[in-house]
Amino acid sequence: MVAKKQFYCVVEHPVKEYKCLPGLFMEPDLRNIRIVLVEPQGAFNIGSVVRVMKNMGLSDLALVNPADFKNDEAYKGSVGARDVLNSALVFTCIEDAVNDTHIVVGVTRRAGRSRRIFCDVEELPERIFPVLPEGKAAVLFGREDNGLSTKETDLCNILVNIPANESFPSLNLSHAVAVVGYKLFTYAMVCRVPGILNPAPNTEIEGLLDYMEYIFSDMGFFSKGTSDYVIPLFRRIFGRALLDDEEIKNLTHIFHRFHGLYKRKGAE
Repeated sequence: MVAKKQFYCVVEHPVKEYKCLPGLFMEPDLRNIRIVLVEPQGAFNIGSVVRVMKNMGLSDLALVNPADFKNDEAYKGSVGARDVLNSALVFTCIEDAVNDTHIVVGVTRRAGRSRRIFCDVEELPERIFPVLPEGKAAVLFGREDNGLSTKETDLCNILVNIPANESFPSLNLSHAVAVVGYKLFTYAMVCRVPGILNPAPNTEIEGLLDYMEYIFSDMGFFSKGTSDYVIPLFRRIFGRALLDDEEIKNLTHIFHRFHGLYKRKGAE
């Protein structure tokens, strides 16, 4: 019998040169991808998502304010994946559901001024895989009837869409998870990625954003307009850059110095 050859590709992120783990080009660990369902409304849908997740090697599920899902309807949908369903984490807000992750992705079909789609699902793996050796990625899916709100997409670093028929673009929740999961699973089988050394956790990124908002507010930057778009803009920029711990510290220092110079200038 002739041994089957395996072919691998190496994913190079197009945005930046990473401080990578020495000599590490590895298979992405799909266990470090968390699927987050925001207010899922049907137990059978939750069960169907769980089954798809297990099909695609995904096991980390978070539910934000879900319908009751520990019932026969959910178990019927989960067929063979009850272990993933029973281990699902339940949260009351998105912030808590993504608190221990390093990059947050929102899946949405609607675009707009504050809902800029960064890439489609084809490009998603190369955007998040470099985080996975040492960090976690969260992928958010919205409600069955109206998806994610603008306030919720503002919490995401990257917005992704799934190309579909323009006259009927809305996918069933489990189908959307299946498309994303399939793309992640198939890329993980054939790709090797450089692992980022010490990727910045979401808590540190959000801490920096809170500090920036405080500085901008203290300087009167928001006095003639709204702050609604500024912080989400930086959140998306930071998400695309995939910052590490050192970069977060350097940025914090830069804004601290910037604020200090402003205060001293005002005191003169």
